[in-house]
Amino acid sequence: MLDLTTIKAITLDLDDTLWPIWPAIEKAEKALDDWLSQHAPMTAALFSNPAARHEIREHVTRSRPELKYNLSAIRREAIRLALYRSREDPLLAEAAFDVFFEARNKVTLFEDAVLALEFLSVRYPLVAVSNGNADIKRIGIDSYFKASISAQQFGVGKPDPRIFHAAA
Repeated sequence: MLDLTTIKAITLDLDDTLWPIWPAIEKAEKALDDWLSQHAPMTAALFSNPAARHEIREHVTRSRPELKYNLSAIRREAIRLALYRSREDPLLAEAAFDVFFEARNKVTLFEDAVLALEFLSVRYPLVAVSNGNADIKRIGIDSYFKASISAQQFGVGKPDPRIFHAAA
């Protein structure tokens, strides 16, 4: 039997633990597409082709291996490359990414997530550990956590034990 007195802290993943990730990503992609349609229509047309969007992202991940754990940078650079290929202003990538990221952090928590966070956070220090780029402060759940560490910040992701040691 597990001795609960030996638990010193709990790490929690975010995506698909506290909220379903794909609805959030789909809404963020839609917000990005809407923004691009207004500000960079040729890029919006390029991104409307799933194969082209996938190829651009794959190109970025292959050509920029140092970004492996930085999903924000990968997305930003994919947008920049799409703008460049569409002969539109690559400087729009920052604003386009900001639109995506704002929408990406408007998640719908699972029904019992807040109750679970409330229950756990008064008993144990909670640390968010994520390979993704969700921002617990923007989402509004930062008060439940003592810390948050991401693969982007730390340079390695789960399941590498170093990120868990850093969280401890």
